[in-house]
Amino acid sequence: MVIRAWRTLMDIMRIRQERSRARYQLAAMTERELLDCGMSRSEIEYELRRPRRRR
Repeated sequence: MVIRAWRTLMDIMRIRQERSRARYQLAAMTERELLDCGMSRSEIEYELRRPRRRR
């Protein structure tokens, strides 16, 4: 049971780190790169302003 809880916690932390890394990568993209992905700067800014607990 302790091992399962530890693995779950580690999975949650890994996912949070991956999402954080993705947000920073999106924030660093140029307008052209965002357009290639089908996104706009305003969508990225909205996502970055959202509180973490609601993501």
